[in-house]
Formats: sequence, C-alpha cells, structure tokens
Amino acid sequence: MNKSKIPSATSIAPVRRVAVAGANSPTGRLLLLLLRDADVHVTALVREPVRLTADETVAHWTHSERSFEVIAEADAVVLLTGAGLHADDWPAYQQGTVDTAERIAAAVGTRDTRVVYFSHVDADAEADNWHLKAKGLAERVLARLHNSVIFRIGPVVRGSPHPLPFELSLQQRVPGETVLLAGDGEQRCRPINLGDVATIAEAAALGEGDAGIYELGGPEEYSLAELAQLVNGRQVPLRCVRAEQFSAQRGASATMVDLMTRDCLPHAIETTAARFGVQLTPLSLAWPLDDPDSFDEDPAITPASIFSFAQNL
Repeated sequence: MNKSKIPSATSIAPVRRVAVAGANSPTGRLLLLLLRDADVHVTALVREPVRLTADETVAHWTHSERSFEVIAEADAVVLLTGAGLHADDWPAYQQGTVDTAERIAAAVGTRDTRVVYFSHVDADAEADNWHLKAKGLAERVLARLHNSVIFRIGPVVRGSPHPLPFELSLQQRVPGETVLLAGDGEQRCRPINLGDVATIAEAAALGEGDAGIYELGGPEEYSLAELAQLVNGRQVPLRCVRAEQFSAQRGASATMVDLMTRDCLPHAIETTAARFGVQLTPLSLAWPLDDPDSFDEDPAITPASIFSFAQNL
C-alpha cells in the first residue's frame, strides 16, 4: 500500500467501502473476516438471504437496485461468483459468470473502483470448454474497467476439517477403495490454498498491486496421480479412465471433466504473490486430510463441483 496516502492523525479518513459478490462462499466468508479486521465497511452481495459477518447484506443481488447502488458507491468490489455447481449448459455459464461481470461493469462505469476477479488458467473467450469460454468473456468485460485486477487460478484446497470438493475427489473414502481419476493421471497443476486466495483478494481490494491480469497458484507442482497420494498421506490404488467413462461413473458434466483432464499450470506465480504481498502456503500445511470419519460434517462429493474453484465454493 502506498504509505504516502495514509492520512495524518489530525485528518479524518473516509470510510473505505468494499462490496463482495458471492460472499457466502467459503472464500467469501473468510474474506469478510479479513476485511472486518481491516476496519472497512463491507457489503455482502448474495443470491439468497443468509447471515454473514458484514455491515450490510443484499440478497438477490443480480436483480436488486440496492446492489447496483452499493457497487456504484464502493471503493472496491470483489467478484467471487460463477456458474452454479450443477451447471451443464451454456446459458447457466452465461448467466452465472458473464452476466454477473457485466452487472459489475455497468455499475462501476467510468469510476476508478478497484474490481477484483478470479478467473481460470487458460480462460479464453473463444474456447470450446464452456467454463473457460465464460471466464474469458468475463475477463473481456472487466478488463475494460480502469482498475480491474484479474487473477487466473486453478483448483483450490483447504484441508481438514472442511476439505473442498477438489481434494475430496482424490481421497480414499473407505479402506481399500480405488480412487478414480479422469484422464491419464499425468496432468499437472498447482493447487492453491483457500487462505491465500482470500488474502490476495483482500490485498488487491485494499489497493495493493496494479491493475492487470495475473496468474496464481500454489508453490508446488504435481501430477494428479501424485496429488492423490499426497492428499491421502499414503499410497492408494488409482484407476485412470477416459473422460467419457469418468463422466458416466461420477455424474460430472463434460465441461468439468474436460477441465480435469487438462494441465493447469499458472506462470510467474511467485512474482504475482510478491507483488500483492502474499506468501504462498505449501500443500503440507493442508494435507494429508484427516480420516473421513473425523470431519465435522460428512462432506458429500458433488460430482459437478469436483473441479470447483474459489469463486464457486
């Protein structure tokens, strides 16, 4: 943060106002706590009424006049929404990802509002994959704003006692069970810790870094097969199957399974983390997961959410 902009003790600083769309997600809930500790006025924008740690909560935000006002008045907006967990057609991706970005852009207009968005590695408006296409189109909308910061990320992990869908998909649920993997198991990625996602969102919202598109991931790169062993903390039997077979057996959409079979390798992640003052968390601090019986709740694996990312969690 630019220290020269910090007011003197005799001046009265204006209240910094931050709006968080998709604030009821795990990332959003953690971000709300971080922003509360930063002593800013926070408005949570959500689709359905819910109690959150925020100064104001606006439900039905995609259609609410109040949400439009909140976004227009905010110093910063963090957009964490995306297509629903069970999205399996283009209209769902259009509505959940592209339309929400357009609403933010319309409310911000020509203001210098800092807008923070989490996209996906390899997002491309011309992509055949609906998720990548929607993210690419949303990027195109938000990049037109004067002060947008876009982070392209991949799978997100949190560890026990509340593991996220990606890590659950790799866990052996009962002794002797074979873990099913889509593709050949050699696809590589850099899972990022949920805490790092929330921390960099806070930093960007409060003015760290410059506008632009950045790539971000965890500090370690592994194949999917290697990740399955790490998440379990031991060698477990694996079975690699074609995307079509995985989709049929797990009930996952073709769009999500297609993502699972691809490499997801962000570039220059250390540079991005340093630019926003974030130290990336190693996987060893989240994994191996505890035994499934020890979880606070029995976290059912929702097939369509196996490869969910921060903004959809």
